[in-house]
Order: sequence, then C-alpha cells, then structure tokens
Amino acid sequence: MAALPGTVPRMMRPAPGQNYPRTGFPLEVSTPLGQGRVNQLGGVFINGRPLPNHIRHKIVEMAHHGIRPCVISRQLRVSHGCVSKILCRYQETGSIRPGAIGGSKPRVATPDVEKKIEEYKRENPGMFSWEIRDRLLKDGHCDRSTVPSVSSISRVLRIKFGKKEEEDEADKKEDDGEKKAKHSIDGILGDKGREPSRGRRRPSPRLPLT
Repeated sequence: MAALPGTVPRMMRPAPGQNYPRTGFPLEVSTPLGQGRVNQLGGVFINGRPLPNHIRHKIVEMAHHGIRPCVISRQLRVSHGCVSKILCRYQETGSIRPGAIGGSKPRVATPDVEKKIEEYKRENPGMFSWEIRDRLLKDGHCDRSTVPSVSSISRVLRIKFGKKEEEDEADKKEDDGEKKAKHSIDGILGDKGREPSRGRRRPSPRLPLT
C-alpha cells in the first residue's frame, strides 16, 4: 500500500525509544538524505536543504488553479511560510529554483544604469522606484539577473534628488503587491476577496419629503 503524500514512510520512522512531541510525530527522523525533522503538519524536511523540485512545482501548479497558500500548506504538509516564500519568488523571478544558501546580496546599479535612473526621474518626477525598475527591463538596459533592486534604485534617487523619494516609497508599498506580479498567478496570495469592494458605490435615491 503506497504512503500518502507528506506522511512519514516506514523506512524513515524512528526507533521505538525515540521521544515524540504532543502532535504524535517524532521530532527527528533518519532519511536517506540525512537527519530529517518533522514539522507541525507531519511533513518531513531536512534542515538547511531546499524543498525538492517536484514539491515546488506542485505548489506553483496548485496556485495556478486558484488554491490558497494556507490550503496548499495543509495538503502538501509544507509550512505556510515556505509556501509563501516559493510563490513570492516565482512572482518576482518566474523561477521555482531555490536561492543561494546563505542569502544573496542585493543587486546594485552600475554607473550607466544610475544615469538612466536619473534620466527617467528627470523626465517624470512622479515616477516610483518600482516603475523605474520595470522601465529598465522594458527598454532592455537590464535583464532579470542584472536589474537593480527597488531599494538600490531608491538609494540612488535619495542621493540625486533628496528625501522626496522616501515619501514616494510609502505610497509605493500600497501598490507593490499588484504591480509585482509578472507571471499571471491571479489571487496567488488570496486577494480575490477584495475585488468586489473596488466598484463604485451607487448613490442612494433621494426620497421626496412629505
């Protein structure tokens, strides 16, 4: 009989003398890839190693079908934070591949790109940092691997134009969630429920006074 997805296979179960937490699952298990641990949902993971690619594919596939991250987390027995991180990375880069272990340094602007940033800002003083980033990609001055981060662009603008950009960044955060999606995952973070409230409110008819 095949094991259910996310369950602890028999070969990975610990010895009878091993302590169990209140959830009924072992705290640590031995796997062919090394010493693993069991999360609160009963899924097995290896600390310090990325989630397998087939599970990452499944997370993105389920999101494409409109399944909310919290439901994906329960069905695949992967932590909600891990699901959200994979989906956010897919939104930003279009890739499900894990990032480099130990993190990555933010991409900074080269002198030529800094000149373009300054040029865009002078042409349109109301332009936000994320809009400049999109423009750099659209005009072909950068690609996905070389385009500077929004924070790096904001830093350039603060140096060139003063503190006004800091005020613009506060407004940018409100629109960032909608503008950031590049790969057509509608409702990937569960924003579908907000859509009906965006319509215009109809004025109530005035009743004649008697």
